[in-house]
Amino acid sequence: FVHGADTSRALGVKLLLDTRATAVQRRYSMTGIQTIDIVLAQELLMSGDVDGAIELSRETADHLFDVGGMVWTPVVTAVLAEAHSQRGGAGDFEEAQAAIDRLAAAPLEPGFVLRDVFLLRMRALLARARGDEAVYRDFRDRYGETVTRLGFEGHMKWAGAMS
Repeated sequence: FVHGADTSRALGVKLLLDTRATAVQRRYSMTGIQTIDIVLAQELLMSGDVDGAIELSRETADHLFDVGGMVWTPVVTAVLAEAHSQRGGAGDFEEAQAAIDRLAAAPLEPGFVLRDVFLLRMRALLARARGDEAVYRDFRDRYGETVTRLGFEGHMKWAGAMS
């Protein structure tokens, strides 16, 4: 729902918020809260609430890094870095870079390619936001080649939109 048309997006957000409220009241899995928060942060970013996306994704990333929730850290870090790159205010590029560096340094299982995929995308988006076209093209091309080789269809669409 959340990634659909406007009507279904609104319904999807409402369902996520209701589910989150239930989880907070301990009537649902507490581990689901972080997953919901990542999707809500993505929605905030897509709807133009960059500040809200930064706040929610930063809080969620901090929690996931603290508890070792490494499966979702690439996704939430991507939201955080992209939001900072889009906002582009004082200190935002440095914050985006710090988020990217934190993810790159995180201990993960060997072969967990999702982190590397998101790192390539984030580095490309940050380079573009900084106006470094040569670095942007390099990361963009490596990202596109990697996701195509892996067959990650959603990422392939994102990579295509970066051309």
